[in-house]
Amino acid sequence: MLRAILNSKNMSLYELEKASSISHATLNDIYNERSNINNCTISIMSKLADALKINIDELYKTLNYDNLSLFAYNSDFDLFKSDTLQRLKISDEVAFVANVINSKEIDNYFYNKQYLESLYLLSLVDYLCAKNKIPQLEQYNYFREYKFDKIYVSKSIYLLLTLKQIKVTDIFKSAIKDFLKHNIVEAEIDKVA
Repeated sequence: MLRAILNSKNMSLYELEKASSISHATLNDIYNERSNINNCTISIMSKLADALKINIDELYKTLNYDNLSLFAYNSDFDLFKSDTLQRLKISDEVAFVANVINSKEIDNYFYNKQYLESLYLLSLVDYLCAKNKIPQLEQYNYFREYKFDKIYVSKSIYLLLTLKQIKVTDIFKSAIKDFLKHNIVEAEIDKVA
């Protein structure tokens, strides 16, 4: 969960190490969820809270998966993602990219303040362009700067988080970087049934 906190604060593990004076090994274990947060000393928790500029109780609850305020899901967005991936499945990847660009879907969603849909499509286009060795479209550089305050996950992942049946580390490991830079978790592009 430390990974999600750092992500929300645009802070690297290295920056946290410098700000907290906690050893790299200890931070790395917390970051990769290899150590039980209940076994951390109050000194470590205090240094972490100070460096992250959050209340120690809030830090503990977040690291212990009792506070999921860094995450969000949207059922309508889940349907949009599913429909979009179904469209991709029945199309050639390059043709799909061309269709999205020519129809100005990314722009239309963005200017209609449907930012989740817009940035999801942009992430998908960027992913498919890289996969098919197509140069990234510069016309969307402005949109690429946007990052949501919360990390958007599917409802099923959110429920697994609430039940403490999945770790943030696992979510981030499987997430596609083109989406994650906007705080959208997507790992299913090539697995659409």
